[in-house]
Order: sequence, then structure tokens, then C-alpha cells
Amino acid sequence: MDEKVILVTPSGERIEKKIVCFFKSIDDDKPTIKNIPVLAIDTGEMNGTNYVLEFYWEQNGIYQPVDNEVAWTEVKKAIIDIINGNAEIEGAI
Repeated sequence: MDEKVILVTPSGERIEKKIVCFFKSIDDDKPTIKNIPVLAIDTGEMNGTNYVLEFYWEQNGIYQPVDNEVAWTEVKKAIIDIINGNAEIEGAI
């Protein structure tokens, strides 16, 4: 996926980031993130041999980091479901 997104930092700086994937959970077992777009963003950094990703969700019309612990748990479960082929999602992976 070669799509990019412009994110605005709290200080007003505009940063262009590459979208690795995005999805919207339609699973009733993930009510905090149900029908809310989630973006996986490439930070351009590596941790050993692994790419570092940041996850953003749409809140009040703005994409912001997933900083809610319940939502973060649901995002992780959705990613595991995607990997295992058991996901109830909309979007491009």
C-alpha cells in the first residue's frame, strides 16, 4: 500500500506518514473500536529486525494515536483476528 496521510502534531507541525494498512472493525466483540477507522502507520524506524508501527483511530473527525487502553486491547485483538483469518473488518489490509 503506497498511500500516505498527513498528521498534525499537538504543536501544529504537519508530518507525512506512510499507511501500512487500515481497517474498520465491524465485530460486536470490539465495541470501543467498532465502525471506527484504524490506521497502521510506518514510523520509518526499526526495532532490531522489526518495523515500528503506530496505530491511529478516528476520534471527533481527527486521526489520533490509540491511547485508550480498552481500544488498544481491541485493536490488538483485531490484528490477531486479521492474521488468523477470523476478522470481521472492512477496509484494506
